[in-house]
Amino acid sequence: MRPRSLRLFKKKKGIHLNPDQWVGIFLTAGVFFMAYLEQSHGIDLNGWVTNIAIIWVIYVIGLMISTFFRYESEFGEYAGKLTFWDDRIQIDEESYNLSEIKKLDFIQAFDIRGKFVNSMLEFTPHLSNGLDNIFAIRLKNGLDLKCNFQQTETDRIKHFKEMLVHYHKNGILGWLQLLDLLEITEYDKIQEFKKEIK
Repeated sequence: MRPRSLRLFKKKKGIHLNPDQWVGIFLTAGVFFMAYLEQSHGIDLNGWVTNIAIIWVIYVIGLMISTFFRYESEFGEYAGKLTFWDDRIQIDEESYNLSEIKKLDFIQAFDIRGKFVNSMLEFTPHLSNGLDNIFAIRLKNGLDLKCNFQQTETDRIKHFKEMLVHYHKNGILGWLQLLDLLEITEYDKIQEFKKEIK
């Protein structure tokens, strides 16, 4: 079997705002601050509050429309590859033989780059970057490892059928998760698949 790889991504912790959101925050703060100065202190700003408020409304509408065509921000960095071999699993530079592995778990494995992720009217992009996939590996020595990986339309876990079946036969990938990853849900298809892998 030829090895199959997916890109690893190391997410940064914390709250991340992209430049569009920062501009929106500053415009909003500016409108409220100028309105406060006019109302509370009687300072005449010669209609600047109205002008900034109009710019703010146009900006917000433009931002909300543009979110439907933009990808989520990548808050972190790509960190090597997650490679599935027939005798081991490699996470960046570290390799783990199948004999060392107790269990594989794809905690989340259905985020694909370009997938529409949110139908709400929000200020965040609506196209997924495919990075919310989580892979966990439990070793027989008790060590647990987790990592995020990217999936695209061409590089997806469900296309690694031969390798996933191999891991199932080696007892490190559960039957239900195998069906889930390969998106086999119909009873007849499950029965066919059972016969195919025996």
